[in-house]
Amino acid sequence: MAGNKKRIENAGGVKRLLPIMLTQAVGLVCGVAGITIASRLVEPEAYGAYGIFLTLTPLGIAVIHAGLVKFVARHWAESNNRAALLREITRAAARKLPWLAAATLAAVWLVPGLRANGAPWWGTWLLLFAGASLMTAAWLRQTALQAGREHWRDCGVSAAGSVTRSFVPPLLYAAAGGTLLALQAGFVIHALVLATAAILAVRKNSAAQNESQPPPKQLSAIYDGPLFVVLAVAAWMLTAVNRWVVAGFFGTETAGYFTLAGNVAVIVTSMLAVMFTQYWQPVVFAMPSRTAEERRALANSVDIVSLTYALCGLAGIGFLHAFAPFLIGSVIDAKYTGALGMIAPVGCFGVAVATGQFSHMLLLAGHKESACARVDLSGAAVLVAGSVIAAAAGGETWFRRWLLVSPIVPWLLQRTLARRMLLG
Repeated sequence: MAGNKKRIENAGGVKRLLPIMLTQAVGLVCGVAGITIASRLVEPEAYGAYGIFLTLTPLGIAVIHAGLVKFVARHWAESNNRAALLREITRAAARKLPWLAAATLAAVWLVPGLRANGAPWWGTWLLLFAGASLMTAAWLRQTALQAGREHWRDCGVSAAGSVTRSFVPPLLYAAAGGTLLALQAGFVIHALVLATAAILAVRKNSAAQNESQPPPKQLSAIYDGPLFVVLAVAAWMLTAVNRWVVAGFFGTETAGYFTLAGNVAVIVTSMLAVMFTQYWQPVVFAMPSRTAEERRALANSVDIVSLTYALCGLAGIGFLHAFAPFLIGSVIDAKYTGALGMIAPVGCFGVAVATGQFSHMLLLAGHKESACARVDLSGAAVLVAGSVIAAAAGGETWFRRWLLVSPIVPWLLQRTLARRMLLG
């Protein structure tokens, strides 16, 4: 009987893994094709400026609305009234849009290299605000699909996003005669398609219930308050800081090489992280954490997942670094040869950032949300400070060396703090 139950669980795990792997396979194919097209159609300087724009599009997902995304990930599966929860989350997201408008407006004026020469500032702002808002709408619903283990629906949504993100911006750029605003508008079109697909996918699985009275509030105050916004600023900075550092210290052309290298490395770092998170996060969140023994088992399980991800990620980056020269001419245009030496450093930093998120997952699973601040902010401070200091003091050589050794930070710092918070 126990053997049959185990086989059923394994079969269920395989069935969940198939759409997750298919999603990443589609993303991989589209990503490689997108790199090929972009490296041929888009000049390095324009690509560097577009890379800066892309670092700001997660302002909604990763900063202003971060708490709502975390809440959906943590509580969607256990909700007995998902339709009401979706309405509550949508209203809460709409209330925060003025903050997103202000944040994107500040970015347009403060971030160097973001605006195209001669283009009106309000054009860049409207595109940035629209892209960030649409990505928020899409990500909230994709998080719901993943939390509810609706991986086939999520696969369809992600496939639509992969296709439009990889092809629309560079093709629109070429069609418009090579303007930066065309690249940015292409991203907004991608975000619109992604949001539309995600809204339709969740709506099909969240039919409204007959309610004789208003349902009780489900959104926790801690997720709707400032805590996760503060944490999200740190997480967002980790994804963006190195492009800012490269553009500020080494110029926008080098930033273009760095952006392309990041797009190559993300094939390993981000895709693996998404696969691990989508598969294991629902499992980890379902584990008990009331007793000391249960919390220790939870921490050990997350350690295994985190270590497996880090080893696979670093091995994949090593392979990419060795194989990358063979991509010149076939996948990557020769004018981006300068990006080859950046693939391993940017990939290692990506592994460091993603590995630290498993400590965050551990604290959420153990209902230690308030402890996330110390863990996340400590790791982010060390990683950001390391990048800035290395670039300022040692130039490009020491900057790359710092990125290569950065994966030790989440193990020495964030893992230690998270286990102490959970078990102590």
